[in-house]
Amino acid sequence: MLSKQTKTLFLMTTLISITILFSVLFSLDVLKNNNLQPLLDQFIPQGYLGVLMVLSLLALLTSIGLPRQVAAFSCGYIFGIVYGTLLATLAATLGCMLTLFIAKTFFRQRVLDAYPDKVMVLSAFFSTDTFSKALVIRLLPAGSNFLTNILAGMAKVKFIPYVTGTCVGFIPQMLIFSLLGAGIKVGEEQQILLSLSLLVVALIFGYLLYKKEKKRNKKGAV
Repeated sequence: MLSKQTKTLFLMTTLISITILFSVLFSLDVLKNNNLQPLLDQFIPQGYLGVLMVLSLLALLTSIGLPRQVAAFSCGYIFGIVYGTLLATLAATLGCMLTLFIAKTFFRQRVLDAYPDKVMVLSAFFSTDTFSKALVIRLLPAGSNFLTNILAGMAKVKFIPYVTGTCVGFIPQMLIFSLLGAGIKVGEEQQILLSLSLLVVALIFGYLLYKKEKKRNKKGAV
């Protein structure tokens, strides 16, 4: 039997996901009909206020599950490649910090009380090489940014190394989707090649971390 808190969280997540889905579909329809620029001119202020508004909105949306690729595409369309990549990376990183804070503050103790062993496993995983592990996870071309942040918030994660590794790991995909948003044509073959390259890099880092962890465990057993 599901608890009241679990049902509420599930309902909130479902509603948020539906809202994000409709927002993305609406954006795609507007893009297809080339009607986006007038809307941007109407709703986004010029100058630093507009930048702050977009940054705050995307940080909030990524914190509740908006894919970082959508944020990067949007920033690339609005601000161009360089500024789009930087702003999208910053927005996704701020969203990560917000999700991490909420999970740690409001949900960690409840999950810890219910599943202490699983939380201890997560905490042990993130207790060493936190920066490198966060970097590897973010370099993977697939995976849920939102779910990863929730799990990290449940664990006793080192905040600065985790956020720093997350930020650095975001950059490659943010650059790719900012390019697409800015109108630079990236062919399907090129996208696949870039995704495979990121996967290979992540696997190499993962293997090195595995060897390091194995070596550390051997020393501890001696």
